[in-house]
Amino acid sequence: MREININELDQKLKDMILTPDPVDEDIIVRSEDGKSTLGVFISPEAYEYFLRSVEEEEDRIDAESIEEFHRGEK
Repeated sequence: MREININELDQKLKDMILTPDPVDEDIIVRSEDGKSTLGVFISPEAYEYFLRSVEEEEDRIDAESIEEFHRGEK
């Protein structure tokens, strides 16, 4: 993961990131023409939720694969 210190950002982006209730205020960085998403800033809470959700889904897929493997051994 790449990191940047908040002091290296311009004031507009700092103000957006430091919003008092960032859970409802994700930030989308768009291309100059506005047609492409280049990046997204989400709150730490949303990021943790995302990581947990991905891990749970990976665990479910792994368990399913193991179960299919064992069914194939019989």
